[in-house]
Amino acid sequence: MFASRPEFYPQSQAHSLFAKSKHAIAILILCGVTSFAQAQDATAKKIVEIGTQDPQVMTWLDVLTNRFGGRMAGSDNFSHAARWTRDQMRAWGIAAELEEAAQQPLGFNRGPWFGKMITPSEKSLRFGTPSYTAGTKGVQRGLAVLGPANEAEAQARMAEFKGAWVLIPGDSRGMGRDGRKEYKPDAVSLKLMEAGALGTIQAGKEPLALLDAKPTSWEALPTMPDIKMTADHYNEIQALLKKGEKVELEFDIRNWFYPGPVPYHNVVAKITGTEKPDEYVVIGAHLDSFDSATGAVDDGSGVSPTIEAMRLLAKAGAKPKRSIVMVASAGEELGIVGASAYTERHAKEMDKVVMMLNRDGAPGAVSGITVPSAWKAPFERVAKSLNGVNGGNPEFGFEVKTSDYPRIRAEALAGTDASAFSMKGVPTPNANNKTDFVYSRTWHTLLDTYNEVVPYAKAQQHSAIAIALMAYEAANAPENLSREGFYLPAGLYVEVVTAQGNVLVELQSNAAPATVARLIGQLETNYKPATFNPGAPRPTTPPAAIGNITQQEGQWLMSLNGNWPDTTMTETLTPTAVSNTKQTPVFAINAQGKMLLATDASKVPNEFPIIGKLTAGQDSVAKLGAAEDIRQVRVIRVGAEAKAFVGEGQKK
Repeated sequence: MFASRPEFYPQSQAHSLFAKSKHAIAILILCGVTSFAQAQDATAKKIVEIGTQDPQVMTWLDVLTNRFGGRMAGSDNFSHAARWTRDQMRAWGIAAELEEAAQQPLGFNRGPWFGKMITPSEKSLRFGTPSYTAGTKGVQRGLAVLGPANEAEAQARMAEFKGAWVLIPGDSRGMGRDGRKEYKPDAVSLKLMEAGALGTIQAGKEPLALLDAKPTSWEALPTMPDIKMTADHYNEIQALLKKGEKVELEFDIRNWFYPGPVPYHNVVAKITGTEKPDEYVVIGAHLDSFDSATGAVDDGSGVSPTIEAMRLLAKAGAKPKRSIVMVASAGEELGIVGASAYTERHAKEMDKVVMMLNRDGAPGAVSGITVPSAWKAPFERVAKSLNGVNGGNPEFGFEVKTSDYPRIRAEALAGTDASAFSMKGVPTPNANNKTDFVYSRTWHTLLDTYNEVVPYAKAQQHSAIAIALMAYEAANAPENLSREGFYLPAGLYVEVVTAQGNVLVELQSNAAPATVARLIGQLETNYKPATFNPGAPRPTTPPAAIGNITQQEGQWLMSLNGNWPDTTMTETLTPTAVSNTKQTPVFAINAQGKMLLATDASKVPNEFPIIGKLTAGQDSVAKLGAAEDIRQVRVIRVGAEAKAFVGEGQKK
């Protein structure tokens, strides 16, 4: 029967009908795509419209900092802030829950603190105390005395310390006097407590940094205040004491503890996807902060635009294909606790997380992002909205850059919440932050307050709109946002940093084990880059060159400053150990430590054994001129085998 159906129509008529049906289907498909694109554009336009006409990012920051204040995990302030954040999400129609991140063995709250010099003249003092340290027993007044150098001196001078404020040596960096991770008084502290000292005073640089010093149990609470005082006031008191003058001080420090355990929670909110609800785009920032100030910059300036982004999505009626999840995490300042707890609790979902966009740093405007080239399309739609096309703010704009240079997957919790997701293989692209804010000014200091962010209110609102759009466009993208190539696979690598960009080579230790061992040993001993410190001022000039690159006929010779071991290498080389060398530039090194990158393996001199190949940075290599400086070189170890490799002079 089916075979005979064409006889009802002449062949030409059947062909005509088929062609018309194809045309009709094409029109329907085109209309569907157009309708989808128009709906998507309408939602994006609505996000921008609401964000610009009804900006609320500073409202949320005001609530978090000036209503709740510093939000130390394990404090009432944090618990109230977490509940408020959850309830705000629910008020906007977003599903939100509190998920336990961890527990503190006891709770800690901070009240106001006061202090002054009474004699020889009355003067207010600038100081603070780390979180989870003892307060005073009401207003306490006593003489200041110079502290002991060691336990023996403390024992000999016990009578001097009774009822006194003791100046102890050392430059405070905000850590607790008796240990940060575990409260454990040393011998001198124990003697001062035994003597009945009112508390200790230590000098610190302005702006005064104040971190924490957690006690581990209710039975072992700290009892002696741990005062960190600005160096100018400390030095003034110290100088008076050294001249033999009587100095009387008065303090009223209202820190108090309450019995635990005290749980603290992540706030997890979700806009469920309409087509792929089990795929996720995560936006996040940490809700907690140190509490010597109010946590306005770290990380109020990150979590408030993230909260605002969720409001904008809800008010715009966003219905993305994939789910959008917000994680306002707890305990980031205690070691990325909340984000780690989230990734463990949702471990089965981690391979379905498209990306995690984290906001933690200086207040400013999200002005762009660098993503793999395959991800370009959805972020260019963000750029279209933010560059004024849909009513966005071109003052800050949004620039999309692409890079297929692989990132290094985090192998430990460090820095910020993104590391917990990176450890699980979740892509964590970094957005650019347009700002002139000096982050070290407020990072964990007494200056981390709301007024510091006020000048950046307009930029902060732009960031909220950008976060909402990035989450929406990624969650709604018809494109396949693959993880492939985002992270560097297991292996042993050397990265060379130049003004033209980075060059990454993968070493093959089986090609010449002793030669590779020497290279690794020398680089990790003599050329290891300095550890990054987020609170340190950013350098205004590029670092001094540590070597140079010269180029000639498809070969780049890299020479590092300093001496190379002059002992002769004696090993049998395996020239075939480096695979895929016909189309990929190879990496070689001679006995004097000069490294060579060559496009043609057959033209590499015999004295340069080939020990690796170019993995990434081809565009940087193409830009290298006849002579370039080497700014930095580092070894990258990915995976257990690479980590176990022992360089020359290193211990296993």
